[in-house]
Amino acid sequence: MKILVANVGSTSYKSRLIDMETERELAQGGVERVGSGDAIVSYRRGGETLVDNLVTPIRDHREAVQRILDCFTDARTGVIGAVHEIDGIGFKAIQAGEKNGSVLLTRDVTDAMEQFASLFPAHNPPYLSCIYYFQETAPGVPLVGVFEPGFHAEIPECARIFGVPYEWYESYHVKKYGFHGASFRYVTGEVVRRLGLDPSNVRIIACHLGGSSSICAFRNGRSIDTSFSFTTQSGLLQTARMGDIDPYVFLYIMEKKGISLQEALTEASSKGGLLGISGVGRDMREIKEAAASGDRRARLAIDKLVYDIVRYIGSYYVLLQGVDVIAFSGGMGLNDADLRREVVRKIAFLGVDLDEERNSERSEGVKTKPGSKITVITVNTNEEIVVARETARVIQEASGAPEGR
Repeated sequence: MKILVANVGSTSYKSRLIDMETERELAQGGVERVGSGDAIVSYRRGGETLVDNLVTPIRDHREAVQRILDCFTDARTGVIGAVHEIDGIGFKAIQAGEKNGSVLLTRDVTDAMEQFASLFPAHNPPYLSCIYYFQETAPGVPLVGVFEPGFHAEIPECARIFGVPYEWYESYHVKKYGFHGASFRYVTGEVVRRLGLDPSNVRIIACHLGGSSSICAFRNGRSIDTSFSFTTQSGLLQTARMGDIDPYVFLYIMEKKGISLQEALTEASSKGGLLGISGVGRDMREIKEAAASGDRRARLAIDKLVYDIVRYIGSYYVLLQGVDVIAFSGGMGLNDADLRREVVRKIAFLGVDLDEERNSERSEGVKTKPGSKITVITVNTNEEIVVARETARVIQEASGAPEGR
């Protein structure tokens, strides 16, 4: 079975073609700066780069999809003869409300995505554009949405519901959804596998820290809570997003600045976060350099991020009634040894004994000493293989065929 995994951003399109018998990547291609005259196209077959940062006009996501499909099917450089040789297409999609999960992309699912488009303007509209294009160009090929909130679908209702009028919850589905589902599914699965743990008796706090960050409390095979809430603007401090905030702040700022709600939301979600506090930028490396040179605001931004991470870990430690493993993934979680050190230092009283030498290594693996009560581990997440596996599973179940790998 060959599965194409589509990952769509507001100005990007990336896809991988995976042979599910071996879970080997056959080819991958991507387009950056979609919608511009200087878009960048890349294509790799196996370990060989065949198109290396080609600059060319790409008007929209539909054209980006076709450009990469042309690479996959090219007689000289491709890996398949035609699009219909693909057995399924999986999308790492963001939000479909009550249709969340790993599901075939039927009309009612895309309609649900349309309903959430205004809340996720950088995600749902470009995904829908690509989905509709595949429906036109690859009729008969099953399309599957592996929605980010699906992994959190079974968190307790008391964790999911807000203190809002019940009508909002019941009729308009205002509740905690959570995101980063593909990453958390992979990371928790790998923690159990690599450490030889019993999946039916394990407590994990997974910290996905990067350009977008969230934390998940995982117990005995399922998510029981997560820091992202109704949208991705919630939870931890982000690179440019505000994280948790009292909603009445917006009414106050609207009055003081004489701006609309939309203007206040845009300002908070694009100029907030690490960028807003530090005044330096979104990149933690730049913020750390500024802090090292004595910049007070840069140091404050780091302290706030560490505080938020520790606050959520502490909360989830109580909800889980203890923890066996704390896993770090994402760009910062995997590569920023200083950030891990600062976080672990504040929770050392729980019995976390960091191994400084291991922690300083950039490779994946355990970062604590053998006698540590809580194991700290780094895992390089692989969201694409999760999407591919879920896509294959959904297609096989829909066809009545026995599951493969």
